[in-house]
Amino acid sequence: MFRKTILVLTAMAAAGLGAVSCGTAAGTTDAANMSLNTDPATFDPALAKGGDDFTMARLLFDTVVRKDSGNALAGGIASSWKAQDAAHYTFTIRSGLTCSDKTPITPSVVAASLTRFAAKETGSSARTLTLGPATATFTADDTAGTVQATLSAPWSDFLTGLTLPQAGIICPAGLKDAKALAAGKVTGAFSGPYTLTASQPAVSYQLTLRDDYKAWPTFAKPLDGEPAKQLNLTPITDYATIATQLLAGSLDVGVIIDENVARFDGNASFTTSSTSNTTTYLLFNERPGTVFADRPDLRAAVAQAIDPQAFSDIISGKRGSTILSVGSAKLACANTDKALLKTPDPAAAKKLAGVRFRIVGTTLLQGGNDYIAEALRNAGADVKVDSLDNANWATLTTAGGKDWDINVQGDNNQMGTLTSSLLRVMGPATEDGGRNKTGQINKEGYGFVTKAMGEIDRDAQCAALQSAQKSFLQRVDAIPLSTLPNTTVVAKGFSIRTFDEYLDPATLRIVK
Repeated sequence: MFRKTILVLTAMAAAGLGAVSCGTAAGTTDAANMSLNTDPATFDPALAKGGDDFTMARLLFDTVVRKDSGNALAGGIASSWKAQDAAHYTFTIRSGLTCSDKTPITPSVVAASLTRFAAKETGSSARTLTLGPATATFTADDTAGTVQATLSAPWSDFLTGLTLPQAGIICPAGLKDAKALAAGKVTGAFSGPYTLTASQPAVSYQLTLRDDYKAWPTFAKPLDGEPAKQLNLTPITDYATIATQLLAGSLDVGVIIDENVARFDGNASFTTSSTSNTTTYLLFNERPGTVFADRPDLRAAVAQAIDPQAFSDIISGKRGSTILSVGSAKLACANTDKALLKTPDPAAAKKLAGVRFRIVGTTLLQGGNDYIAEALRNAGADVKVDSLDNANWATLTTAGGKDWDINVQGDNNQMGTLTSSLLRVMGPATEDGGRNKTGQINKEGYGFVTKAMGEIDRDAQCAALQSAQKSFLQRVDAIPLSTLPNTTVVAKGFSIRTFDEYLDPATLRIVK
């Protein structure tokens, strides 16, 4: 009897929380069942906002470049690339690649998709990650086999931004019908290894490996095993259930973020590896008319009412660590100055007495959400707390408006750069196509970010990014809390690759 396998991807990201697991289906050696936290909100990669969207995008659409180990990049649709400076890039497109409807993937196809991704009116949340404040022009030369990218202003994270699932190349059939693309109904839209062959929301999504797919990346360390010929995705969220099914043999790979990971200690039938790129912090809605707009004193009182260590212990089973910025301490240029943070002060927190506001967060952090609410009630605040599924949470907190006041943000930093998380608290707002959920640009802090992205020297970059962090911490636009370790548990016979804290679902392999 063959082992039944499920790959669990519990999303947290650049806009939500993420976790992954994988394997093969019962009765066959070349299929896998994968579990998402919830239904994908869209099949349009450019509009992906949550981890489940990112998983679909990574499997269905290829990017020009891919992440590799050691903060390096591997070729995707591009075989090679050259950066003349931080604003000018040339990509050589691999020959012989095709879309899922056999349309050749030419430089013109690549340029058309990237042009849409980079357009402000498209509204991709990854646009500012990839371009910053710049605009981009993509020029195709089908004869030379190249695409030239020209930015209106330098942005040194551009290449890394093109590794994001949101930058996935959409084939011409998908670009012709954006509504059908978002619904997953354009069979010729896909440039990646899989096609979406069946879709039943809340039940399952079936992905089938393309027979003609030739664009597997050449990583520095080659992948072992073979990709599954069929992937069946179904919802699963409870970590205790994941652990139980792993131990029972009905799951082969899973990601666990709580104390259930201890159930695998000393078990030679599994290997484990942990990442800490997911961080948690409080974000304030500072749009006009909200309770925390133009009230740094109230925002400071919130910080003085809570204990980040207590929050960390609750959400991670005492496996996480507190942080001093919105990114983890492992990120280059992350703040190390504890003096910039507000410290617990119950007396000062009483400034919140009688203040009414709404807290929102994902169900994956429900215990932490409840802790924050109770700590603020103890300070006298009148608090309502809502823990939402990942898709609804991401939609609510990126829409703008006044429907929430404090967001318990889970940030899965797929970029592996501090800038990725800083853009959550400064720069263009989400409703304007940016990543900033506070609604306040913070011109001073964002100016330092753009300065850093125009620098090549690492010391100069870090000096500017330290100033950006000092700005948001002094303004109390966000309150750093803790890391949320993700532990990948893999049974013998299966593999999946993590690249410098980023778990790539397209590297799922069945190892014989």
